[in-house]
Amino acid sequence: AMGYASQENGRFNLTPKILTLGFSFLRSSEIGDRVNPILRKASNAMRETCSLGLPSGTDMVYVAHAICEDRLFSTRFTIGARLPMAATAIGRAYLAFSTEAQRAAILEDLVAGGDADEREAGDAAGVAALVEHTRERGYAVSDREFVPTIRAAAVPVMHHGRVLCAFNLIALAQAVPLATFEDTYIPMLKEARARIEAALSEAGDA
Repeated sequence: AMGYASQENGRFNLTPKILTLGFSFLRSSEIGDRVNPILRKASNAMRETCSLGLPSGTDMVYVAHAICEDRLFSTRFTIGARLPMAATAIGRAYLAFSTEAQRAAILEDLVAGGDADEREAGDAAGVAALVEHTRERGYAVSDREFVPTIRAAAVPVMHHGRVLCAFNLIALAQAVPLATFEDTYIPMLKEARARIEAALSEAGDA
């Protein structure tokens, strides 16, 4: 009745109006206005695509995005895209710095939903070990896990001492050696993360 779905031959389909819900969230949260310039600057500096993701169940959802035009290799990484926490750098960066109770609940949901079986770790213990390794290092790297041709790196974004979201970059594995992630991209991600945290803090204080 509200126009968000249509029905035909007993089947329901979403209508384009559903997109207004997502854009309303972005407008009300001011995330896009405050974060997009920072993502764009980081993307230009690294010449890779950068994104900000918020948690939703056992997934991360992209809410801000800066595409590097000459590295545009997939349309699946767009605003609104859902990425599984267990198999992605952005998900593990968030999980690693969530509370112990949050991590336990999400890992339990992963196993219950079968998501953990889709990655090489194979079970909650394997995912938990990767998450702990991420926490020790302060960042996450996924190497051809979620998409066989892609490497990604991510860092958590903190707000008032708690993890709020995560910030990542994705790159073609054949174009960027793993060492470049460790030596070059991670420090640049951390610098951009500090600017994102400052921008979100200013938004919260306003």
